[in-house]
Amino acid sequence: MFDWLTRRREPRPGDMLATRLRAYPPYEAPHAGPGTALSPAQAAENLAYFEQVLPQRLQQVSALLHEVAGIDTRAALADPSAHAAALADELQRWALAQWPALPAEGGLARWLDSRRSGDDIVFSMLQDLAILLGELIRRGNPDWRWGLDRDAKNLADGMPSARRIVLLADPVGTHTTPFVLDVEDLVVHRFQHADDPAQRLLNPLRRLVEEGLRGDAMAYWHDTAR
Repeated sequence: MFDWLTRRREPRPGDMLATRLRAYPPYEAPHAGPGTALSPAQAAENLAYFEQVLPQRLQQVSALLHEVAGIDTRAALADPSAHAAALADELQRWALAQWPALPAEGGLARWLDSRRSGDDIVFSMLQDLAILLGELIRRGNPDWRWGLDRDAKNLADGMPSARRIVLLADPVGTHTTPFVLDVEDLVVHRFQHADDPAQRLLNPLRRLVEEGLRGDAMAYWHDTAR
């Protein structure tokens, strides 16, 4: 009669991920906040930290993915041209199944202001996932490199990428500023808008990887150099 009092709740997809994240090492950048709140020196300190911990963070997110989703990142990291798109598909399926169990309140401001620890530990995981996706692009297309978006116009316009760590490519043709690919912004947007049909159906993670590997951002401007 009272079985419902003692019946154990069936675990939901994502419960394992939520539990695992409680012990996930936080990404402890020296300075938090949007680019408009960071000095050039603070942004440079964030980049130095990023470069120092990148190999470790890549190992940590790869271990997490293997543990909670059975995803192996090794083949894609070794040969992005052959395997990165398939890995992006696996990550999209994982996001569809497990990310809805994680709290996603707060929007853009919560992410940019976050210290990526405690109740905001999910942002450490998302940062590391951005590192993984960015490394697939960088290793597969040497035009890209990690760096800071130092574009004064982006800073003046309050762009999320301003004075943050992004993938950069040198300008070509008549394009006069570096090309910017804000991988973390895309990953966080995918997380915070999990119910958006475009995020669920169009697979923005695969699109990011494929366009980055091809260098779509630079293709038009290469033509203007002829």
